[in-house]
Amino acid sequence: MTRRSVADALQTHPDVRKSPEYWQAYQDGLIPEHWPLLQFLTTPTMLIMDGADHTRLRQPIQRAFTARRVEALRSRVEEVARDLLDTLALSEPGSVIDLRATYAFQLPLTVICELYGVDDPEMRRQLAVDTGLLLSSATPPEARMGAQASIFGTMSRLIGLRRATPGPDLTTALIGEFEDGALSEEELAGTLFLMLVAGHETTQNLISNVITRLLEHPEQLARLLDGSLGENPFPGVVEEGLRYDPPAAGTMFLYAARDVQIAGVTIRAGEPVLLHNAALGRDDDVFPNPHAFIADRADARGHRSFGHGPHHCLGAPLARLEAQVALRALFERFTVTAAEPLDTVGRVTSLSSNAPVRVPVYLRER
Repeated sequence: MTRRSVADALQTHPDVRKSPEYWQAYQDGLIPEHWPLLQFLTTPTMLIMDGADHTRLRQPIQRAFTARRVEALRSRVEEVARDLLDTLALSEPGSVIDLRATYAFQLPLTVICELYGVDDPEMRRQLAVDTGLLLSSATPPEARMGAQASIFGTMSRLIGLRRATPGPDLTTALIGEFEDGALSEEELAGTLFLMLVAGHETTQNLISNVITRLLEHPEQLARLLDGSLGENPFPGVVEEGLRYDPPAAGTMFLYAARDVQIAGVTIRAGEPVLLHNAALGRDDDVFPNPHAFIADRADARGHRSFGHGPHHCLGAPLARLEAQVALRALFERFTVTAAEPLDTVGRVTSLSSNAPVRVPVYLRER
């Protein structure tokens, strides 16, 4: 589905579900065990649950990611950004720096690991490696299965650590939900797994995409920096980045619980539907001149990069905060220029991620 109105109607339709129990081909055993998307579509998380079960798994995370709690993280996110940029400032003059690897990746990973209470550098490194393997469509099936098993093993170790030494972190809070009977052991690990992946991969993509688009549209970057867009135009440019180049190109499957008529098409019971987020943001029924990147586009927030309806992304406030802080800190401190034509840089080979594999630049302190 590529039209926003149709996507919105599907995501709120009473006969459309997220659970694979409504996926006929899966129930009939027709999906190969090593099919790359199968792990995401069957792991017990809020991503694939409906109704009361979805609410039960969503509420503990929702309490942790209120707008007030996320805003309270701002000073720490700013500190992380400043520390990373301090390190980049020590690079040899004229050296090429990949901002995806050294900045866009490191910032959200640091933040989500601190929220989890992951303070072991080796555990952080392993989580980063395993998540990259899991999300890449170039990873062989056996390696992908191994990466998921490794992540769940790390989550189990983390749960054990936080049970022994509770702290003011999200893992400890979720353990409390488990012990109150709200979550099963498998759901607890699955929730941590989902938040890990969603908590840094998509934000890494968002930051990488916006940096790339601003460098490709220097007139928009100039407007951003010369004050003509106001004192803090970065929230607006993040929304335009989400619209123009969403960090996840597609939304995981929806399934028809019974025959559904939508936009003149019948979706048969048991059939899967994929929403194409990258197309929804370019819908010319919604956005005038949709293929232009405009830093202060008034209607940019009408994108659907965080979904719509009951499954709207809980981490959206944190992703927005991290991207706004990261971009403002970078462009206010450095003059950033592309080290090679960015339109020739390859894209991430991924099941859903939408981002360049690198963001090669030169940095010069202002």
